[in-house]
Amino acid sequence: MDLSTLANVATALTVLTGVAFGLIEMRRARREREERAAFAAVQALMSPEWMSSSMIVASIPEGTTAQQIETDPRTLEAALKIATIMEGVGYSVFARIVPLSVADDLIGGMARVAWRKFRPFVEEERERTGTQKSWEWFQWLAEQLERHSPGKTSLRRGAYQAYCDWKP
Repeated sequence: MDLSTLANVATALTVLTGVAFGLIEMRRARREREERAAFAAVQALMSPEWMSSSMIVASIPEGTTAQQIETDPRTLEAALKIATIMEGVGYSVFARIVPLSVADDLIGGMARVAWRKFRPFVEEERERTGTQKSWEWFQWLAEQLERHSPGKTSLRRGAYQAYCDWKP
């Protein structure tokens, strides 16, 4: 084997090693970014405002109208807080900062329930303002969860059931 062939083989191996390393490093960086985003989401959701607001929104009776939500300042404030958080999470999922599966695991149930309860208000707000921009990412998130996340958990099956065989 002559020296130029050996140099070409060495160069090819170096390039292949660099590409393989780059791919592995990209995958690790993506996973790290997803973990950081999930951690930030958990921190944001564990606030007293989230906890009290989510309980109020979850207790809104089915079929509540936009006017009924508007006339109760406590309910309106709670719904707006939850909707604002969902708006941010929805955009974060769209921008692929937070994976849809992570959003589903963390807030999927609340997103579905909150959208169902808050939807009449949003539709009324869009009609009143003449724009479809109001709470657009919240709606998008709720629809994507329904469309793409059958998941192991649901409104009828909790994580304690779906993941009962989990091992550390």
